[in-house]
Amino acid sequence: MAGKLISNFAESFVDNVIRDTVYPVPGSVVYCELTFGLCEHSGIYIGGDEIVHLDGSGYIERVSSKEFLERLKGLNTAISIYVSCEDKAPARSSMAVGRAKEMVGHKRAYNVILDNCHQFTSGCLTGNFNNTDNFLWMLKDTARREIGANSWRVWNRPPVG
Repeated sequence: MAGKLISNFAESFVDNVIRDTVYPVPGSVVYCELTFGLCEHSGIYIGGDEIVHLDGSGYIERVSSKEFLERLKGLNTAISIYVSCEDKAPARSSMAVGRAKEMVGHKRAYNVILDNCHQFTSGCLTGNFNNTDNFLWMLKDTARREIGANSWRVWNRPPVG
C-alpha cells in the first residue's frame, strides 16, 4: 500500500506541476481518483463548472467541480480532476452533453461494480447506457474510440480555499 501511495503522489506531482493543464469544454469526460487512487469516479463536464455524474446512491445529478472532488462525505483525497484530451487539447462530444442533461434527476440501480459512474459516463458518449464499461480503463477505451481521447490532463482549476 505504501508503494502505491508514493507512486500516486509522484504521478500527481508530474500531472499537476510538470505537464500542461487544460480547461475542459462541454462534453469532456472527467474523472478523479478516490481512496488514494485505488478507484476512480467519472462524469461529463457540461459547462459552467458543472459535471453530470451518477452518485453512489444511483442518482444522476449536476455538481460543481468542488462537489465532484468532495465525494465520500469529504473523505476523498483527490486534488485533481482529469480531462479527456486529444494530445494537449480537450476532447469532447456535444451529444454527450445533451444525453447527460437529459438524465439529470433519473435514478439507476447503482452497483459499485456492475452499474456505476463509468458505465453512465460511457452511455453519455455512446447513447448506450446498458454498456459494460464498468472500469475506468474501459471508459478510456470508449473515449478514445468516440472522441479521440488519447491523453488525460489535469483540469486547471483555481485553488480551493
